[in-house]
Amino acid sequence: MSTLYSVGCSHTKYVWPTYADILGKSYDKHYNWGIPGIGNFAIMNRVIAIVDCMHPLDELIIQWTYPNRFDYHREVKGPDGIRIGWYRGGNLAHDHDQVQQAINRHAFCEESYLMLSENYIQLTKAYLAQHNIKYKMLGSDFEVGKLPSLSIAQDFKIPFKKFLNVRPESNTFQKETDQHYTPAHHLEYLRQCSFKITKEMLQYVQQAEDVLDTLHDWKWIQFKLEEAGLTDRVHHGR
Repeated sequence: MSTLYSVGCSHTKYVWPTYADILGKSYDKHYNWGIPGIGNFAIMNRVIAIVDCMHPLDELIIQWTYPNRFDYHREVKGPDGIRIGWYRGGNLAHDHDQVQQAINRHAFCEESYLMLSENYIQLTKAYLAQHNIKYKMLGSDFEVGKLPSLSIAQDFKIPFKKFLNVRPESNTFQKETDQHYTPAHHLEYLRQCSFKITKEMLQYVQQAEDVLDTLHDWKWIQFKLEEAGLTDRVHHGR
């Protein structure tokens, strides 16, 4: 039985299918460990956790995100009690909460964060080699390994999606562009990387695109795609 594990930020796990979900259609099982908003320190730690779950023939694909992110692991009190998870602040340029404001004011250096991300990648490669893990890597907007960066999707002649309420703080009645790559972008990325594109992948992406084309409010996307059986809200790991 073939199994794929994937990990990354919102380019890997989002409200609609990504390259990882599409690629997972060619495996018997796919476990998507991506978390929107996390950085490369969190990704490195989640890779280590994934390795503990893997069997010798399983495969792993890692999507490294933008270096300018800050990570910490925390306990969050929710309605169900206490859950454990990673801070999901996204890029520090957003400066949208007290954590990011404090980091930007007192502890951010772009060159240092780039150095740290490079170290996380090298440490992860060494760890995977030590455990004989079969893996692929890609970067959000930089080259790592044999795969091109996901940012080549910006040049595809594929339009981005527009919805109401794309941003939590949005108070406009006009649709705004969601800057995340669409399922069609992700499919074309896999095609340009010479992955085998199956009929099931094509049907999966078309179904997702058809649902998205019926929606106007971003807040409905996750519910409608889950209702159609095209995505899930399963969370793996801590």
